[in-house]
Amino acid sequence: MSAPEVDDLRAQLRERGYLSHGIERWFALDPWRSRAFWVELAAVAGKGAALTGLFAVVPLVAVMLFRNHPLTALETLAMSLLYGVTAVAVSFLFLVTIAMLLRLRPALAVDTPRALLAISFAAAALLAAPIALWWYRFDAPPSTPELLTGVALIALFFVMATIVVSAALLSFSIYELRRVPALHRKPRGVAMTVAAAVMIALLFIPAYATQEKGPAAPPLQVVTTPTDRRIALVAVDGLTREIFDSRPALAASFRQTSAAPPPAGGSTAERWATLGTGVPARVHGVRAIEGIRFRGGPHLLQALSRADFVLHDVAEATGLARRQPLPPTVRRRDYVWEIFAARGVPSAAVNWWTTDSQEAIFAAAKGDAAAIDDIAAARLLAAVDRDKPRFATVYLPALDIILNRLALDPSARLASSVRALDGLATAVAALRNRGYDVVLAGLPGEGQAGQAVVAATFPLPAAQPLDLAPTLCALQGFPPSAEMPGRALAGEPTRISSYGARHSDASAARINQEYYDNLKSLGYIK
Repeated sequence: MSAPEVDDLRAQLRERGYLSHGIERWFALDPWRSRAFWVELAAVAGKGAALTGLFAVVPLVAVMLFRNHPLTALETLAMSLLYGVTAVAVSFLFLVTIAMLLRLRPALAVDTPRALLAISFAAAALLAAPIALWWYRFDAPPSTPELLTGVALIALFFVMATIVVSAALLSFSIYELRRVPALHRKPRGVAMTVAAAVMIALLFIPAYATQEKGPAAPPLQVVTTPTDRRIALVAVDGLTREIFDSRPALAASFRQTSAAPPPAGGSTAERWATLGTGVPARVHGVRAIEGIRFRGGPHLLQALSRADFVLHDVAEATGLARRQPLPPTVRRRDYVWEIFAARGVPSAAVNWWTTDSQEAIFAAAKGDAAAIDDIAAARLLAAVDRDKPRFATVYLPALDIILNRLALDPSARLASSVRALDGLATAVAALRNRGYDVVLAGLPGEGQAGQAVVAATFPLPAAQPLDLAPTLCALQGFPPSAEMPGRALAGEPTRISSYGARHSDASAARINQEYYDNLKSLGYIK
């Protein structure tokens, strides 16, 4: 028979929802022979884990909505379920571990309110640490609103986890503690559950507030200065200033060469989207080579934490989502040549990330990195001869693939890189022979040391990669936008605030499995 004070404590705790029907017998049961032991343990740990999981979902989904805006209600619900179920499972195992430690090591029993709070703080910190690590492992830093919201919600989760863990400790230590600390003098289970449910429901408001409605608006019209200048932009991934200088025949084609740090970015697609649009990643939205699409969802989640095993692995394993490389609809801003083409300037672009032409070129190359450059250059020159565009551009990735992505022996790597550089020199000469002023932009590949290089066949002040978009706008008689942080090196015209969002149908994008396999074979997707 239990002591009267224990009976009183048991009654108080049960009134507050901390004890199941038979938990008072828990410490007296043999864990290896009694089914009731595990039933009572699962009941208390399950109740605490469910409440902890509800509050863990809120900061996770909120951060993902900031980084992958907009999402539909269905996508938000699927993401909440995945994170919630995972959080409940982790919390359940965590609480069971604490209970077993108390059961097998009675000397660890919590016998003072101060000790109860200290252990609860430490346990809550262990539960909150994975969320902080998950947030830290995003490629791009958070915006100020995301930072403030995320910190507040993680702090709220920490407080709630402290209350839940201390409640579980009370249940597991009923015979040792024999008191109810001030933290648990009033029932909190129902109120906390309601609060968590309301906060999760609030996460769905952005999904309904940002639904795509109506047809795409026509492009913003701007005042331009007529010009007959013909310009070609050749973008070379993996080309650094050091490699450029090592090829005298290539360097001799240009009158002006500049070296500069490469633009920040977590992936190849992000860095080149930054160069081509002239705006930072937080504006153009491209974040990764590979994204996640929920089953039946129209949007591709690009901004994923490198520590997010839930969306990377669990979601795909359960069939709720699948991995996809970037389709042509994920960019939120137009490349500068798309700005030109939408306003009557004939333009040709080949093989750029998140455009339709790249999928076909990667497929035609059949895993041969150097062939990608050859095919892309040939298609650009064919378009130039056929359409005589005022602006032409091509993206050549072979050098980066050869130097940084494929496992090649030194002699094969040297031979392939020389072939790629010779092909580059040939493409530049062909464009010059067709009457184009050529701008060359080279960026080091992922993990590659060296400086970016910007070269031009005409006089151009020392340039950085971010200067190219506003400079190209000025050369074509277009005003750069205020969203472009770079300088317009061909004279600084009056800027407009923005060219607006890129109009595209996100639901139309479906990725070819062959394209996905090509990206993996070339080292873009691990």
